Amino acid sequence: MPGKFLIASSSEPTMRALRLALRDDRHTITMAHDGLEVVDLALDRQPNAIFLGVHLPGLDGLDVARSLRALGPTERIPLVFLAENEDEAKQISEAHLALTECLTAPYDLGEVKAHALASMRTGERIAALPPTGSESAWMLTMIDPLTHLYHRRYLLHLLAYEAARSARYKTPLAVLLVDIDNLKEINHQHGILMGDTVLVEVGQLLKKMLRGCDVIGRSNTQDFMLIVPQTDERGARILASRICQTISEHHFILEKLDLHVTVSVGVACVAGRDLTENLALLGRAEVALQRAKRAGKNRAEVG
Repeated sequence: MPGKFLIASSSEPTMRALRLALRDDRHTITMAHDGLEVVDLALDRQPNAIFLGVHLPGLDGLDVARSLRALGPTERIPLVFLAENEDEAKQISEAHLALTECLTAPYDLGEVKAHALASMRTGERIAALPPTGSESAWMLTMIDPLTHLYHRRYLLHLLAYEAARSARYKTPLAVLLVDIDNLKEINHQHGILMGDTVLVEVGQLLKKMLRGCDVIGRSNTQDFMLIVPQTDERGARILASRICQTISEHHFILEKLDLHVTVSVGVACVAGRDLTENLALLGRAEVALQRAKRAGKNRAEVG
């Protein structure tokens, strides 16, 4: 199915080559010649993906990307950066922007077409996520724009609250860290957009396994934190085992791929008798997660 793509680069030969490559597949192509025009056209046309150069007149490509990620209508449009050299590719990697892929010159037009199709599918899957609700500034500080789960900093606030509540009422509390095994290899073999799609889908699978009182968020680049109140070690072990099994049996159907993904889980639990012990839960879960990774992955360990 044809898509809509926006292309912006300071190199006219690159622009022409990409336009011809994508028009061969009957995609609708819009060209932009400076960074501000990219933002305007992205808001107006809502393309399936944007091919974006690093050095653009008016507004630098990385600043364009940050602007698009800060705006509600464009925050989930996949970006494919066009790096003219390895230094530019390094700048893009170090920016740590969500839903972003990078191609480095000289560009293989077959690879351009493949990235166009992958970005279309990724955008469709991301768009199918439930809305986050209010787009107010305070909400945006709480929510990770890629997975639409809580940010780590807000998770830490919630963990402190649950730790204090556990100590006050003498109820158990568990923390689970769920890390996607071999995500770097997935990114390397199939592209970062595919890896981001896996992150989103794993997050949604985890969310479905939790109760209404449980909390889930993105703890780091490839792992999730689960805060599970009123759950003892036995209950946490059962949940961790179910998570490993559910993810390993799930089919991640991306393009023509049928990826099988596994996770490692670090578990830490307290009985709720001491606030200091409760606040140490995260550190213990991190140690347990590292033990699970060293023991062969696709498993849970309790710290």
